[in-house]
Amino acid sequence: MTSRVGKLLIANPNFPEDSPFHKNVIYLHDDQPGGTFGVRLNQPFGTVSRFCDHSGIMFPDMNPMMHAGGPVNPSAVIILHTNEWQSSNTTQTNRGLAISSDAHMFHKMSTGNEPVYWRAFQGMCAWRPGQLDKELNGDHPFNKSMWLLAEPNDDVIFNYDNTDQWVMAVDLCSQQTIANFF
Repeated sequence: MTSRVGKLLIANPNFPEDSPFHKNVIYLHDDQPGGTFGVRLNQPFGTVSRFCDHSGIMFPDMNPMMHAGGPVNPSAVIILHTNEWQSSNTTQTNRGLAISSDAHMFHKMSTGNEPVYWRAFQGMCAWRPGQLDKELNGDHPFNKSMWLLAEPNDDVIFNYDNTDQWVMAVDLCSQQTIANFF
């Protein structure tokens, strides 16, 4: 199995509109025989400051968004960030990015010690062993491939939200697909 760590998983434009993953962009940060895990990039739902206020952390006045990372373990807080920064539980992913998830990361960041680029999430996406392969290949019980895969860039990951991010990710995937033929 080829690792998909560091790839963007993009909802196919034909993804059913009634699905919670319609027009989603997911960064895959772990892909092992035990399953695949990622965070949904384009579903902001509040500010990091609001989360930190509830946790007793005085966060600067800037208003970075907290994103709904996915339906699995919604109480888990994760940061996807550039890899020059680390906290006590940081895992390098791929392409100069890392994932951190620990009780100290927002305390550290509230003092100005933060990564160059970062995005915060509550929850994550997860697939059982073999499940994502079936979804990507359109194998039973999936009628057709529901997802696109692309190599990310920092612009698509950190500079867009909502449908704009999905459109940019689909465009990136299209460019990469065409480049493979020429």
